[in-house]
This record gives sequence, structure tokens and C-alpha cells, in this order.
Amino acid sequence: MTGVRLDLANMDLGNLQIYSIVENSFKIDGGAMFGVVPKIIWQRYLPADKDNFITLDINLLLVKSKDKNILIDAGIGDSLSKKQREMFGIQKQSNLDRSLKSLDLSPEDIDIVILSHLHADHAGGVARMKDGEKVPHFPNALHYAQKKEWEDAINPDERTSATYLVENLMPLKESSLLELVDGEEKMIPGIGVSNSQGHTQGHQIVFIDGGKEKIIYAADIIPTTAHLRTAYVAGVDLYPRETMQVKKELVKKCVDENWLLAFDHDVDTKLCRLRKENGRVSFEKIKFI
Repeated sequence: MTGVRLDLANMDLGNLQIYSIVENSFKIDGGAMFGVVPKIIWQRYLPADKDNFITLDINLLLVKSKDKNILIDAGIGDSLSKKQREMFGIQKQSNLDRSLKSLDLSPEDIDIVILSHLHADHAGGVARMKDGEKVPHFPNALHYAQKKEWEDAINPDERTSATYLVENLMPLKESSLLELVDGEEKMIPGIGVSNSQGHTQGHQIVFIDGGKEKIIYAADIIPTTAHLRTAYVAGVDLYPRETMQVKKELVKKCVDENWLLAFDHDVDTKLCRLRKENGRVSFEKIKFI
């Protein structure tokens, strides 16, 4: 992957095949992604434009088991209004359906959608427009989210109303495609989730164990390689202390137990292996095929 931007790439985990999909990209205020870390420091890793915006990718994972197609996060989708597209800095169409088609799959072939949380850039893509109405994008899939996350998403407050698109989420409940979990849960052998909190109260991490390789999808707990540093916590995280604690635990797990780490928003590195040398954590990019 070094020096090459990939919209679709794959890796054999043993019992599971995993694909990295760049669903779209968006712009966000750099300070929002780094909280109390001064710009003079964080811009070494993600340079900002003249308006202080940085560009991030929306990285999804598609996992194929023997008989299931599992999508991890759904991206921002194509059902945003013009105002919403401008607000999120979306300049392109979603790449998800095109990526599925290249694998001889359609949205109807997805059996499970695991949502790390329900912010627009992770769950906006669960809906699509049909005859002027929003309907489920993946009509045959069970959509898994934490119960706490769902409750917060459909009852947003002044701080969260811009990030939860309730109109995109309700078709899941109305179509009986919503499966709420509380804490830890396994979807199929080798794939499970755990409520991490931190970014939101109901944020969850996905653990993928294919036998030969294991991957942690930490979502917005560690969105980019720059955020491997404990103190680098997004200003939009509702519970930053929890983010820092679970981040330390995940990094230790990756180092000690050889889990790979997937990034949901990094532009250059989609997957890495962590090493610890002289008390410092470093990462090695993992190449997809």
C-alpha cells in the first residue's frame, strides 16, 4: 500500500477473507480531531489547509466467511442533502456499491452490518433513496449496534444532533433489521464486538479472528496512525478519559497478542502491526493484495 491509494484491497485471514473499502473521504476541522493537542504538533502528521480543515478517508471492512457477507460500518452513503454534504465536506459519490459490484456482490447480498457507532460517517450509508423516501440500503442484513448508542442516536441533544442522522436510522427499526446488543456479543464464529465507550457512550470495537490473522477495528478510538499516541484524542469524543484508557488497552493487546489494527479514517495506512521498542510504540503498514 505504500505510496498507492487503494479503494478496494483484500487479505486472507485464514477462515475469513477481509476487504478494505475506501467508501468516501470528508473534511473536518483539524482541531476537532486532536482536541487539546496544539496545531503546531498535530499538523506534522495531518497538514491542514488554509481553513484549518484536514481530509480523512472513510475506511470500511467487508468480511467474507464461508456463508456470510459482513460489512463493518456503512460509511456516509449517498442520501445526504446538499446542505449535509457541504457540512461534512463530501465532494464525491459513495464508492461502496461500486466496490461490492467488483466482488460480484450487491447490497442485497450483505447478511450482517456491524456499526461501530451511529455517527453519519459510519452509519449514514445504512439508508438510500427510493422513490423520494429513505429505505434500508442493505434490505437482507441484520444491523448490529449497541443499545446505548441507539438510544443516544434517536434522542440527540444540542451537541450531537448534527452527527446523528435520525432519518437514516429509523428505516432499520421500521423494517425489523435492527439488532441491539449490550456490551459483548458474537455475530458469527470469529467476529464479535465489545462496548468501548469513549468516543460515544455506545461506541463498540470489532474483533475479527480468522485463525491465521486477527484484526481489531477500533473505529474512532484510534481513527488514524497519529492517534496511536494516548493523549491524541478527538475534541468530539464525549468521554475522552475513557478513550485514552481503552486506547492503551488496545495498543497493549495488539503488541502482546499480535493483533493487527485497522484504521477507520487514515488516508495512507488502512491496516498495521504494532511494535514496542525502547518503551515506544511504532507501526508497520500491512499490505493488502
